Order: sequence, then C-alpha cells, then structure tokens
Amino acid sequence: MDQTNIVLAGHICIDHNKSEHATYTGWGSSVLYMSEYYRKHSQARPVAISSYGPDILPYLPEIDLIPATPGQPNTLIYENDSSTGKRTQRCRNLDSAIPPAITPAIAAAVQKADIIIVATLLPNYSAAYLHELLGHARSDSLKVLCPQGYFRHVTPDGRIEARDFTEAAEIVPAFDLLMYSEEDHPQAIELAQQWKQRATHTNIIVTQGKDGATIVGADTLVPVPTIPIPLEEIVDSVGCGDTFAATVTLEYYRTKDLVAAIQTAHKTAAAKLKAVIV
Repeated sequence: MDQTNIVLAGHICIDHNKSEHATYTGWGSSVLYMSEYYRKHSQARPVAISSYGPDILPYLPEIDLIPATPGQPNTLIYENDSSTGKRTQRCRNLDSAIPPAITPAIAAAVQKADIIIVATLLPNYSAAYLHELLGHARSDSLKVLCPQGYFRHVTPDGRIEARDFTEAAEIVPAFDLLMYSEEDHPQAIELAQQWKQRATHTNIIVTQGKDGATIVGADTLVPVPTIPIPLEEIVDSVGCGDTFAATVTLEYYRTKDLVAAIQTAHKTAAAKLKAVIV
C-alpha cells in the first residue's frame, strides 16, 4: 500500500490533564494526538503545522513539525479536568497561539498532502487564512475540519466558555469532511443540518459519546451506534475523540465508505478509552 501523506494544521499545546484515573502533564491538542496515532498505528506519514514555543520541546513526541524550530516565546497551555465525567478547561498563553505564516515549506507540504486536517483549539484561524492554506492543496486531496476551537471563547481569566461558530458559512464549504461532538454545541445536529443546506458536498459527523455518532444530511440522519464502555473500565478519555477522528479520516480516504469508517473508529476509540492503544 502506498504511503498516505497527511498534513495536520492547527494549535498544539501543553496539557495539564486530570482524567478518570490519571493525572499528568504532557503534549496535547488534536493535531498532536492525531499525528501520534497515525505514526504509531498506520503507514501514513503525518506532518504537523503550528506555532509553538521552546517550552513544549521536552514533551514533544517524535514528529515532523513545521516550522522546525520554535517561533513563539511560549506555547498554548490547556488545563483539562475530566475526573468527574464532565470535562472543564482553562487555557493560557493565547497570544502565542497564532496561525503560522504560510511559508514556502508549508505550501509545499500542503501541496504534497493526500489528506489535510485542520483541527483548532481556539477560533483564531480565520476563513481568509484557511482559504489561503487550502489554496495550495491538490483538488483530489481530502480536506477535513475538526472545528472544536470555533465553539470556544476564552475569558480574561482563562476559562473556556461556549461561543457560536459564526465563521461557519465561510469555512465549512471549503471542507469535504467535518467532525465535532454534541458536547461542542447544545443543538449540534440542528446546526449541522443548517450547514448542509449550503455545504451540500461536505460530509458532517456529530459524535454522541456512548450513543455513537450520526451522519447528518440536510433532511436525513444516519445513526452509527457503538457499544458503550462501562465507566469503571475507562482509564483515560483524553484524546479519545481525536483517535476517532483520525481513524474516520484515514478509513474514509481509503474506502470512501463513511459508515464503515465510523464503525472502525468506534473500535479504536473504545481501545483508547481503555488505554489498550496510546
């Protein structure tokens, strides 16, 4: 099988995590979780594009990163607490978590990519920036958006609050596949149906925890259920959604069967919850 080239663009961060049965500090973000999943569990070659500072270097996994050296004074920090079963978050160092300038190296990586994934932790990747970035992509590449950051507002004291994804009309149609959780918005399904009215070619998946996931059409819903994991068997839920998204993306790219891709992703996400895969 030919190697699949994957570019992941978005925020990376240092995580201070307190989960169901684990407390630790390390690297974080969808970009890095998905990159590490691809590196360890597939033949895909991931390249990450992000701004960061030297403080993350002791934590970084083995990864191809653009830029190759820190360009900011420090790195975005996220504090995640899911120990009670409901996640709370705070973050710091927002001023350094800016989209990197699109250099020739970034443009070349995007042009080479079979899959381009944009995964944000903050809403500061503008529509104009994304259109410039994707303007370097091949027409046959799979373009994927994990838009969690667009649903987040950071208060002056670092708390994460909900916001509306006001940029959706300009951003969503630029992608072939979009995945987010019902935890990101109280009317996640209804919101996806609204987007489908304009972004008719964009496949939208809303994940629903123990209830699995739903493929959302403008007038149709296709549930893809999963087998729930008992709470006492969950070791660490951090990165579970990223494992799901990474699996769906690669399986869908290879097979073009979205239901089968989600079914496979349910299995890998369950393994991540149990810490069978890391």
